Amino acid sequence: MSQPLLIDNIAFAKRNEHLTGTLSQVDCPRLSEFLASQYPLEISKPEAAESCLIKFSLIGETNAVGQQLLHLAVAAKLITLCQRCLEEMPLDLNLKFDYLITYQNLEHAEVEAFEDNDEFDLQEASQAMDLRSLIEDEIIMALPIAPVHTQTCGKLLLQSGEKTNPFAVLKGLVNGDK
Repeated sequence: MSQPLLIDNIAFAKRNEHLTGTLSQVDCPRLSEFLASQYPLEISKPEAAESCLIKFSLIGETNAVGQQLLHLAVAAKLITLCQRCLEEMPLDLNLKFDYLITYQNLEHAEVEAFEDNDEFDLQEASQAMDLRSLIEDEIIMALPIAPVHTQTCGKLLLQSGEKTNPFAVLKGLVNGDK
């Protein structure tokens, strides 16, 4: 696993900084538990290299009233398992998050007022916010609980035919048959 990507989120927002980058499955061990391959893939084909990439962009901002904001965009191409046919399936995620940086000394009523706002999520002020962990958390929460192919699964076979009634034996016992 690679080192955490730490930023001072207040300074980042005050300076209106911009950061872009790419993470791989190796960088996100908790996310790997939800993917088709729980171990880093050996990439032999260029098109397979994109199957486990996470691209991100983080923008800091200080708005007109002096609040510090972070805007995170995440584009992930992941391979998960279809829960219907248990075959690998690609999953493309394009996520956007807006965070308001809050300080620990906020009153409880102020925090509740911010929590009722759906425009942004709260992010605690930190001189060492782990961006890699934040991205991994957001992707895990955005994953579908039971991913399935949008079309009919390729290897899913429906069996047709007459099924025997499991209570047929009991019917024979009631009628006196043995």
